[in-house]
Amino acid sequence: MSQGVIARRYAKALINLAEKGKELEKIGQSLGTLADVYADSAELQEVLSDTKISLEVKQKILKEVLIKIKALSLIDTFSRYLLFKRRIALLPNIERAFNLLLQEKLGRLEARVTSAHELPKATITKLEKAISSYSGKDVVVNVTIDPAIIGGIVTHIGSVVIDGSIHTQLNQIRKSIIRG
Repeated sequence: MSQGVIARRYAKALINLAEKGKELEKIGQSLGTLADVYADSAELQEVLSDTKISLEVKQKILKEVLIKIKALSLIDTFSRYLLFKRRIALLPNIERAFNLLLQEKLGRLEARVTSAHELPKATITKLEKAISSYSGKDVVVNVTIDPAIIGGIVTHIGSVVIDGSIHTQLNQIRKSIIRG
């Protein structure tokens, strides 16, 4: 079974538990903080996945991290369970799957927009409105900057990619000239 499938199963279980406590967004934030800390620390990843280190030592280290980030009790229990099952390395994947499920439950859609330069707030608002009318859901636009696209924007909405970048247009022109 692939890691993505396993991560999605854990994310579904966590979202079901979070729904019972009616703390979906708080759980998502707490999980995100823990996943960020884990992803940013190669040392923490190494220690928690090392088979030579005892489970008790790993639990103490994880407990210190959880206290530092002020994790909610459900995230505390969940992360300890992942550690016990030797699935702690899936934490960033679980967090991504959880966020996708959370956005779906809340009727929101995340659109990732890549631009060559910073976009004005008015443009981002127009994009959100246009994508909302296209999808029928509330949309949150996350903008990343990539000068390599030269100009225009590339929009990712779920699995749909709308590429309006100058870089892609130039590549298409180049290919058509080569073909003759």
